[in-house]
Amino acid sequence: MTPTANAWPVVTLPSSVVPDTRLLDELPARDSSVDSGPSGRLPQHFRSRGDTPDAAPTDRLDVVDAVFDEVLAGLAGCDASATFALAARLARLTARLEGLTIHTHVHLARLRPADPGDETGGPYSAFAADELAAQLAQSPRTMSSRLATAWEIAHELPAALAELTAGTLDHTRLAALHQLTACLTAGQRAAVEAAMLAGSRLASPPRWRRKIHRLVGRLDPEAAAKRRQRARAERRIGIQALPDGMAQLTAVLTAEDAQAIYDRINKIARTDLLTDGEASHGDTRPIDARRADVLTALLLGNRRENVTVELQVIAPVGTLAGLDQNPAELVGFGPIPAEVGRALAADARWRRVLTDPETGTVLDLGHRRVPTPALARLVRHQQTRCVFPGCGMPATQTDIDHVTAHAAGGATALDNLGLLCRHHHRAKHRGQWTLEQSRPGVFVWTSPARRIFTTNTTINEEEPNTSIPALKSDHVKPRVAGPAIPTQRAPSNTRCPF
Repeated sequence: MTPTANAWPVVTLPSSVVPDTRLLDELPARDSSVDSGPSGRLPQHFRSRGDTPDAAPTDRLDVVDAVFDEVLAGLAGCDASATFALAARLARLTARLEGLTIHTHVHLARLRPADPGDETGGPYSAFAADELAAQLAQSPRTMSSRLATAWEIAHELPAALAELTAGTLDHTRLAALHQLTACLTAGQRAAVEAAMLAGSRLASPPRWRRKIHRLVGRLDPEAAAKRRQRARAERRIGIQALPDGMAQLTAVLTAEDAQAIYDRINKIARTDLLTDGEASHGDTRPIDARRADVLTALLLGNRRENVTVELQVIAPVGTLAGLDQNPAELVGFGPIPAEVGRALAADARWRRVLTDPETGTVLDLGHRRVPTPALARLVRHQQTRCVFPGCGMPATQTDIDHVTAHAAGGATALDNLGLLCRHHHRAKHRGQWTLEQSRPGVFVWTSPARRIFTTNTTINEEEPNTSIPALKSDHVKPRVAGPAIPTQRAPSNTRCPF
């Protein structure tokens, strides 16, 4: 029998784990003769508000929550043997919950069929993942990937999903099976799935992966070339914010290109170290930092002033003048240290932005000759990102949308304009989402399931809730020569060390 999304998990644990084993013994077990629904009824003393024969699955999960609380309360009394047994049982329950989650995601996708005119050609609505992301407070891009993976597993590896839902296969091994067989035909994939599930789970996921590689190689000798072709098509770069004003830039390239790039960077860094002589120049940078500087120099050029890159940095006047150490804001990234904001300010073209001193809301912008209207600049400065819940698309890559369509009488005004990335722009017009702006900067979204989500761009929810008084720095002095905020870019006399 293939477990379904409505199969109820077995919740029985070692008797030494919880004080009241009677509660665990009387939980309903999954009946293998029934495809869906509860197989038994709870005793009266352990029924919650939803423990009726027709209770919704969400109400039935209240019982599981209660059991988890009992287990946690009894954990301190477990000896080593009972703790090992509990860890093993929790691993099985984790697998079952992950299987149930996949079934739930797939069921949601089936409830959101694709529109006849859907340009993506997918099996379900292109906006189903956005609805799930808003509900779970996750990134829409992350949930789109998870939903697509769940759909493919359910339809391409149904037996493996059944094993996961039954708790006899963990998610790590299922993910490896899904990933390493993606290059095969449906029939070949089913053959590898059957062979892997018929054998043992092996001692570790790496051994499991090696066995899959061997099976794939026997079924399709060209599989390695296909995987490489597919992987090569997915070359990409990415950026991830790190603490202390740093960021991690990553690149997924072919192995030969990546190795050649690294070898060149490493050779330049080491050659420069030997040529300059670290001790004589007082350069104490470690070799990894030198490699990073080489990469920066190769990409941005030997003279920084010859490379024009537009960055939006928002900083208080006190920070720019060196009167305090309040952090600046690099739009699309997040807070950066005050000294970094001042360094960027020293070589920039600036535009005045008037904000409310209490809330930080943008009230007005200075004017200069730019290709975008002043109102568009105001909208982008106020909202900074796509206003869909959880979307991180920066303002520079979004559309300015009329909340109430211009054709329907909507004004081209601050209280009727919002930033939407292209995907969520389509979701508003074609994905059965509705959007209202209750007041300037506050956007209220209603999902196809009539759930309400609010994005308030007038406040910065990433700021701490408690007020921290600004401290004057003894190490940062106000500028005494030249203007505090430069009006034009001046060439730097300092050459890059590479």
